[in-house]
Amino acid sequence: MNFEFKPTENIVAFKEYLSFLTKTLPGVRIYKKTIYPIVILILFYFSTIVLSKTYDIFHYIIVITIIVILFYYLLFLLIFKIVKNKKNKVLKNNAIYCDLESTFFFTIDDDYLIRENEFSTIKIHLSNIKDIILLNNGLVLSIGSGHNSIFIPTTVLPVSLEEFISLIKEKNPSLMVFEEFARLKKLKKKIYISFVLMIILTFVTSFFIGKYNFKRYDLILTSDLTKQNSTNFTSGDNLHYIYENFTLGFSLALPGKWEGKFGIEEKSDRVNIYYLANGKQSHDTTLLFSVRGLDVFFNTIDFYIIKNEGLYLFVGPTKIGLKRGSKELLEYEELYNDIKNIKLYRNTYNQG
Repeated sequence: MNFEFKPTENIVAFKEYLSFLTKTLPGVRIYKKTIYPIVILILFYFSTIVLSKTYDIFHYIIVITIIVILFYYLLFLLIFKIVKNKKNKVLKNNAIYCDLESTFFFTIDDDYLIRENEFSTIKIHLSNIKDIILLNNGLVLSIGSGHNSIFIPTTVLPVSLEEFISLIKEKNPSLMVFEEFARLKKLKKKIYISFVLMIILTFVTSFFIGKYNFKRYDLILTSDLTKQNSTNFTSGDNLHYIYENFTLGFSLALPGKWEGKFGIEEKSDRVNIYYLANGKQSHDTTLLFSVRGLDVFFNTIDFYIIKNEGLYLFVGPTKIGLKRGSKELLEYEELYNDIKNIKLYRNTYNQG
């Protein structure tokens, strides 16, 4: 049995063989096993951090991300197809493997496979062929320990691929045949599935990190306050909550209709009253106003005076982070409009 082939006349098949050799190099395998996981973890980490900061518009981000991924995937396939078609027309010489202009001559005779070209001759008994690796356009015969190999394009075989493999199996019943193209196809499928799972996991993790990662305050809630009737509160709501601060020496009568909508934070020099959306702390927890003494400095860029209550000032934030038109903003504004009617009383036991 005699046949031959020239690499430059079997460009697609030979390129596939060179790619196979490159991917099976020990250094490449180590690189993939060490670098790939690190890169994936880094991408997962930074993607999670970025997305978690925008969880409140997550549904928009998901749609945009899917569109962008599909767009770039289709663009990549188009470019890859164009480049591949161009590359398949030219095969550059590579001295690492062989002189690509030479012709490989094959002879199978007396149970020996002989491969010859002008640079070398390989002669091997068929029983010493360890295994056969099937590529899309050719087959690789592994010799001995597998560090050496012989490549044959399937198009140059004088018999069918099945007959050729059977010929070697007759002399080596333990011959192993591996379908590399099928393995790569499964590997590619696993990569796609892993990529999709990583994206899903990134979105899920980012959403929950974004949702529950917010600043929490040590607040006094309405359940911790005393609710009383009052005729001094001028908003028309006779019920109010009494808050007393013994350190700063004042009390507040807060509207009863604010029930479950605010929390009080005590500081050494001031008291902060926060709006609580849905009655609990969240990203929408926003400062309504602060009560502080006249001698306590505050930044006029971030705060402004709502009203003066003798020795104390009611100070409000110049900026709030609630969405325009949201129900939270409407409720915040409703509470904010009541601040001017809130009564402050100096505690007589703290007056000099």
